[in-house]
Amino acid sequence: MGQEPLLRTTIGGEIVDLPGTLEGIRASLPEEQRNEFEREIWSAPLTEVPLIAARWGRPQEAHDEDEALVQQLRAGDFSGFTSLEDDTLEAGR
Repeated sequence: MGQEPLLRTTIGGEIVDLPGTLEGIRASLPEEQRNEFEREIWSAPLTEVPLIAARWGRPQEAHDEDEALVQQLRAGDFSGFTSLEDDTLEAGR
């Protein structure tokens, strides 16, 4: 049999493989979260399934990293971020 599909992302500067199927996501979850995942994914409109799968398929470290970025922005610290306008200006030079 072939390998199960995987997705790749970067978390904390490291490349990480994530489950590439709903079954893989479910299997990667702690037992106590599986029923909640199933309820949410099976009742979701099809247009929302990719977003739900992405949220559930990412490890806690990825959620923590995102939350740290949100807190940084809320604190008014925009270091490391560029605006769309900055990118546009750079491209025109």
